[in-house]
Amino acid sequence: MQPWRAGALAFALLLPALPLAPGASAADLGDKGGRGRIARTDPVPLVEDVSPFSWNGFYIGVHAGYAWSEIDWRGAFAESTGGDGWLGGGQIGYNWQRGRLVLGAEADISSAWVDGGSGCCSHSFEWLTSVRGRVGIASLDNRWLVYGTGGVAWANVDYASAGFGGHSDTHFGWVVGGGIERALAPRLTARLEYLYYDFDSANAPAGALGGPATELDPSAHVVRFGLNLKF
Repeated sequence: MQPWRAGALAFALLLPALPLAPGASAADLGDKGGRGRIARTDPVPLVEDVSPFSWNGFYIGVHAGYAWSEIDWRGAFAESTGGDGWLGGGQIGYNWQRGRLVLGAEADISSAWVDGGSGCCSHSFEWLTSVRGRVGIASLDNRWLVYGTGGVAWANVDYASAGFGGHSDTHFGWVVGGGIERALAPRLTARLEYLYYDFDSANAPAGALGGPATELDPSAHVVRFGLNLKF
């Protein structure tokens, strides 16, 4: 047989097998149905942290705020003097939660830089402290708390009169107020609250403020921001 005839015969025998080659290659690559596509993996959706928050338990925290004071002077001076200034301190407490009702107890202490007075007399709050109960209602998602608070309080106040000596007294009284608190994380909360303090009067002895005995009756309004860490 001549060479050109042998080549033509080999080509004729191979021709029917050519269309099968792509399909075989696709099958070898794992493609089913001959489409030749690469399998796609869908991304895993992110799951939002919806772990429940509870107000139950002990907490400790810090606070800072501003105060407005008023002193009624009766005796050597018969007038009312006002003042204002900053304060800061800490608190510790415990909450019990039953459903949306939250009951608590808290003690706090603040250093104060609250000064005021007039031309004849002046005062300066050195510190305030209180022991209070709290009653609040939590929001439906349990991360907001609106509460009222009240209890007993103490304050140390320094008094002075122009050209004379001074007098210092620790007053006992009561405090009432309220606030709103928000859970920022499972163990961290932030709050904004208002407190009104009213203290019993005290007497400065005759001569202490440059005259007869003087009755001193202090009160204060406080707005403060706080952060608490739960345990």
